Amino acid sequence: MSRGALAFTLQLAVSLVLLVLLARRVPFHDAADALGRLRPGTLASCVALSLVGYWGRARRWSILLERCGVTLPSRTSYRLTLVGTFYGLVTPGRVGEFARVLHLDAPRTATLSSAVWDRVADILILELLCVPAFLFVPAWRGPLLLTYLALVAFTVAGVVALGNPAVLRGGVGVASFGWGAFFYVFNYAVAWLLIRDLVPHASPLLLVGLPVIPLLGNLPVALGGLGLREQVSASVFGQFGAGAANGAVFSLLLFTTVTLLPGLLGFLASALPGVRGNSVETTRP
Repeated sequence: MSRGALAFTLQLAVSLVLLVLLARRVPFHDAADALGRLRPGTLASCVALSLVGYWGRARRWSILLERCGVTLPSRTSYRLTLVGTFYGLVTPGRVGEFARVLHLDAPRTATLSSAVWDRVADILILELLCVPAFLFVPAWRGPLLLTYLALVAFTVAGVVALGNPAVLRGGVGVASFGWGAFFYVFNYAVAWLLIRDLVPHASPLLLVGLPVIPLLGNLPVALGGLGLREQVSASVFGQFGAGAANGAVFSLLLFTTVTLLPGLLGFLASALPGVRGNSVETTRP
């Protein structure tokens, strides 16, 4: 078995174990009741908001590509961003997102560099957005805070190892971070709509810790964070008196509307004519 296949198998096993433990902790009827409170209109609105938000991620990648000498049409950038989201779903630590560059007919050095810094920018934004949760909400502290600090240290070390990237000079960094924030504004809107249906009178402080949940998906522990996110969400919702079952269902619904369904749309888009190769307009310095 190859190293990649072994990592996939181990992380899938961790996810399955965590989900089994979650099922023993959260009564099925409570989870079913929570799902029953979700209105179809809310689900449709959440998917729509998520798809709008992905324009921010697509624009950020376009900016990074332009800095590397590659010009990508907006629609192609958006479509390939969704494709990368699907690849990330089925790979440990979401490293599969880098595979979107295989759809570009451009120098691999430039395109891969843009994808790497796109992921770095995304993780940095999530880490910054997590700060209020750990500062103002005790429920988010404890072992989770230590994990967060370790991840921040790892990110900083990674940035130092990558050196001084040209893509972060000349104001491009500010623009790319701004478009990344655009994406997460819509994530907050999705989260609020879900919480409003699941726990109508829940504390707004639950939203403060929202970035922690997708950040956990970047840890190479469980496959895409599946199971780990739900365990943490169930614990925090329980501490807020919002119900562990609501927390678990909320995390699964957030993953479904923000990552899974857009990723599946990306997969379908990857099968359309004109996605690969010469459909991508590029300029080379």
